[in-house]
Amino acid sequence: MEKKKSNIRRLYDYSPDRFFSGALVTDPTNTIVYINSYFQDYLFWSLESLVGENVNKILTKSSRIFFQSYLIPTLLHEKNTEELQLIIFNGDGDRVPVSINACMDDDGFTFWSLTNASKRDKLYEELIKTRKKLEDQAEKLKDLAATDELTSLLNRREMNLRSELLLQQSKRSKLTVGLIMIDIDDFKLINDNYGHLEGDRVLKELGRILKNSGRKTDLISRYGGEEFLIMLPDTNQACAFQFCQRLHKQIAAISLNDKPITVSIGISLSKKDTAFISLFNQADKAVYKAKALGKNRTHIYSDD
Repeated sequence: MEKKKSNIRRLYDYSPDRFFSGALVTDPTNTIVYINSYFQDYLFWSLESLVGENVNKILTKSSRIFFQSYLIPTLLHEKNTEELQLIIFNGDGDRVPVSINACMDDDGFTFWSLTNASKRDKLYEELIKTRKKLEDQAEKLKDLAATDELTSLLNRREMNLRSELLLQQSKRSKLTVGLIMIDIDDFKLINDNYGHLEGDRVLKELGRILKNSGRKTDLISRYGGEEFLIMLPDTNQACAFQFCQRLHKQIAAISLNDKPITVSIGISLSKKDTAFISLFNQADKAVYKAKALGKNRTHIYSDD
């Protein structure tokens, strides 16, 4: 390995065009093992910030897709590729268009030569701007399609999709998943007596509390109207119940006419091969039971 690193430095540091192009070497796991001085002097990356990191660190999202779907397969098959256009990040986080030549040796190490393409003709610059604009628009459209406009939580369609994926993953890992359904008590009366603007305020504040209370791995959604869902991976009955008790206290901070808002909560827990629709129906029944018992409480679904 040390001999390979020495050959790498000799190859690039003493190359005549080393001051005009970037040189980068990745190992078979796509980990950066070498950069030349161009990266430090012109792209503002320090040696410590890149060596040992995955090459994805410098690639934009669209370039990562191209890298995985085309560039790597081509290198594995052809061992080299020429004049490919990518966009990378410099050390300041700015996007830099580059032209890339690459070759892969028999040990799976890839040698990259990057040339800054920022000063190409105006048409190419406009293309870069257009692609960035399309990327930004695509990200915004993706977010809009996945979130509820009022609360910025996941919407019903996205919750259905991600929940099934999470349940499939939990089945493989043999971990229990908890589904929590939260329904605002007497929400129709809130809208009737105080107006829909106050109703929207309550929904927004509840959404904020739920979002701040969950873990990064939890799925949190406004599922419809005054109904919210939280899916908790790797959670048992006791933890799910304690979580809901904390929610009751936090939600009580939302007031209307100096009176706290209350919610009824239902909990269902996954078993082997449990589908999302089954968990949902069980949590729904638990919510109705909580309301029948006097509201402002949590009920855990039981087959009994």
